[in-house]
Amino acid sequence: MDITEEIRFTLYKVDILWFEAYSAENPDVEDFVGMPEDEPEDPDNPMFVITCGYDFDINRDGVREVYLDSFTKLPHYATLKVRSLYQIDKTIDCEWDDVFVPERLRLLVENAIQNGFHNFVKQCKGAGVTLPQGILEHQPEIPPQEMDNLAANLINDYFDYRKPFMERNAETINMHAITFPPGQNWVITLHLTLLVMEEVLFHNLHFNRRKNREKFFEVVPESSFYSLRNKCILLNKEEITFNQLEVHYWLIAQDCALQMAMGEKAGALIPIMVSRGFTDEIQKIWYTGAAKIVELCRGTVKESIESKEKFDWYKIMS
Repeated sequence: MDITEEIRFTLYKVDILWFEAYSAENPDVEDFVGMPEDEPEDPDNPMFVITCGYDFDINRDGVREVYLDSFTKLPHYATLKVRSLYQIDKTIDCEWDDVFVPERLRLLVENAIQNGFHNFVKQCKGAGVTLPQGILEHQPEIPPQEMDNLAANLINDYFDYRKPFMERNAETINMHAITFPPGQNWVITLHLTLLVMEEVLFHNLHFNRRKNREKFFEVVPESSFYSLRNKCILLNKEEITFNQLEVHYWLIAQDCALQMAMGEKAGALIPIMVSRGFTDEIQKIWYTGAAKIVELCRGTVKESIESKEKFDWYKIMS
């Protein structure tokens, strides 16, 4: 595709992936390197930490979609991760390589970062987090060079790692593995797995969520987990299909959730499940449905065991 040819992107959704407010009960323990000593930090405008991740897919209608995950952190105040979802005009004939060029990707990155800032202030207000007045008076500006660097990092990752990975695993990625109809039992099975994982990774103060994210996302790529989450949410209204790679990642997440729900910290999870309407009887549907998925995906499970990709998550997580 000619680089001068326009690709039209449409932002169709912004998802709050997770939000964490810091407090005396939940302090920010992450070491943070602030401004250089010769440029002391302004207490009214503390320094944000900004990063950006990505994923992409072709939806069931054959439309290419690009997802950018903006991470916004104001140390000792709050952290937010937001996914901005874009669709490419279906009339445009392009490949993924055509998206990952500076002239195009930078615009998406800038928009995703702005979405992150906007929702960061909104979430903080809703959670009762009092931000410095300078943050509320104007939106922090990222120097153009830093925005270029964020886009360049994604482009380098795509060409150095993601594209080669997709080429090596093309058969697995293109292979239909399992389709879930929007029935109650499947909704329970998938959504309860996600509920437990979100508690362990993002929300429940009884867990070391930062460490758990580091450990889990070493096995299941973070962006892939968010994409699976979003796909599972669609099950409320339509059937969804996992390819072989998605099944592989899902089985790891499901195994982790089950181990955590039956492990030493089950007491921190069971009340949450019950409070969300997942009673003991409904939890039994989860166990049954999870076992059914394992049975339906015997080949993937066997390959996972043979490659020693089975984990004692209750020992790894904390």
